[in-house]
Amino acid sequence: MLSRALCAVLSGGKGDKTLFVLLIVSLMKKKWYISLLFLLMASYADAQNELFSRQYFLNNYLMNPAVAGVNDYMDVRLSYSRQWTNIKNSPTSILFTFNTNLAKDKDQVLRYSDFDKRYRVEKGHLDYNYRRIKHGVGAKVTYDKLNIFTYTDVTLSYACHVPLSPYWTLSAGVGAGVSMSTMKIGDEYVGDVDDPLLKVGKRNEATPLVEAGVWLYSTGPFVGGSLSRYMKDPYDEDNKERYNNIYATAGWQLYFSRFAFVPSVMYKNDGYSGTGVDINAVLWYEDMVWIGGSLRKLENPSVHMGILLRNTIELNYTYDINKRDWGASHEIGVAYRIWKRADACKNKWYFR
Repeated sequence: MLSRALCAVLSGGKGDKTLFVLLIVSLMKKKWYISLLFLLMASYADAQNELFSRQYFLNNYLMNPAVAGVNDYMDVRLSYSRQWTNIKNSPTSILFTFNTNLAKDKDQVLRYSDFDKRYRVEKGHLDYNYRRIKHGVGAKVTYDKLNIFTYTDVTLSYACHVPLSPYWTLSAGVGAGVSMSTMKIGDEYVGDVDDPLLKVGKRNEATPLVEAGVWLYSTGPFVGGSLSRYMKDPYDEDNKERYNNIYATAGWQLYFSRFAFVPSVMYKNDGYSGTGVDINAVLWYEDMVWIGGSLRKLENPSVHMGILLRNTIELNYTYDINKRDWGASHEIGVAYRIWKRADACKNKWYFR
C-alpha cells in the first residue's frame, strides 16, 4: 500500500505534491513516524471515497441509495471507528445514516408477529400486498480524519420500490450531495522551511457528488449494485477528476429453527486501489444477539458481534485484525429503530 501511496504522491495534483514536500521535510528532520503518516495520508487522501466502515453489511444504505426505505421502520445509525491503533494520529471515522419509507401504517410490507413465522415466510406464506409501490428517503453524513486531512460527505437519497411478485421487489435509488475536504498544516510539520506549498494554514475544498443504485430483494436472496461519482473540483487548478466508486453486493438470508444465517459477498472498485472482494457472514439468534466474521479484500479478517434490545436499540462492535504492526482497528455502532405501528416492534423479521 505504501508503494502505491508514494506513486500517488509523485503523480498527483497540487495537494499530493504538498504531501510529497512534507514527506521530504519530515525525512530531513528524521521524524520517521511523521514520514510514515504522510505516506498513509497519501493513500487515504486519494482513496478517500473508499468505504471504511467494517459494519456496512448491517447497513447496506451506506453504499447503495436504493436501500433507502427497505424496512418497515425508520432506521437511524451512528458509528465510530479508529484504524491502526499503534500509529499516532491514525484515521478515525464517524458515520451517521437515516432512512425510512413513506408508506402509511396499513401499507407496510410484512405483517406477522413472531420469530417462528419467519420460516413460513421463507416458504412463501405471505400476507403481502405486492401491488403497492413504496418510496423511501434517506440521508448520510460521513466524517473522516487523518492528521492534517479531514473529509466530510453529506448526501440525500431517494428510492422507489416496485414489487415484481409476492416474493421479489426491485428498487432504484439516486442521491446527491457534497464532499468537503480540509487540509490544515501546522508549524510542527514545516518549521522554518521556506516553500509556498508548505504555507501554514487551512485549505478548504468542496466537490459535488452523485450516486445511483439498484437493489433486488426478497425474504431470502438479495443482490444490488451502485455507482458514486465525485465530480470535478472547480477549485482544483489541475482540473483533476475524482474517481468513481463501484459496489456490487449479493447474499442470502437463511432461516432455520431460531437462527438466521446471512452470508454475503461484496465487490468494490474505487478507481485507485483497484478491485477488491469482501466475504461476510452473520449468525443471529432470535434477533437478539449475533456474531459474524469478514474477510476484507480477501486478506484482512474482522470479527463482529452485537445485541438487539427490545427489537429497537442495536449495539454493535467490530475488531479488525491487521497483519502488519500498525495495530488493530475498532468500530462501535448504535442503531435505533422507530416503528410506525405500536405493535410492529413485535415483528422480528427485517431486511439486512
